[in-house]
Amino acid sequence: MRKVALAILGVLLLGMAVPQAGAVSLTTTSGVSPTTIMMLTYFYYRNYNALLPEFNATYQKAVELGVDNATLSEALALYNNATVLMQKATQISAGGNILASLGSYRVMILVRNAYFTLRDAYEVLTTAIQNVTVANVTRS
Repeated sequence: MRKVALAILGVLLLGMAVPQAGAVSLTTTSGVSPTTIMMLTYFYYRNYNALLPEFNATYQKAVELGVDNATLSEALALYNNATVLMQKATQISAGGNILASLGSYRVMILVRNAYFTLRDAYEVLTTAIQNVTVANVTRS
């Protein structure tokens, strides 16, 4: 899967680096080129998947440190929203594969929103962990 994604990214970058004489420039109705949409979709997809294990580990650490239930619930709600967004992106992708639909503007928007929502959940947890750690140090 990773090799396929890297191959796709390589082809995209090669296409951008080698201008062709008389090449037609395509843009979407938003004014963004399909190549840019493909690169952004891949960027957000990769970062979402890289952040998932970090979120899970941070959530477990927050539970162990005794972060309050309201904060854990907020982070979990954000995580669930991100998961739903990614599921929607998968549903509208060609064959249920986001990497096969990198050029889709609709997929890019959903994947981007999923990544930012997961990042928000991760930041909620890291802030809570910092606050609990500072509170524990202050008490000592």
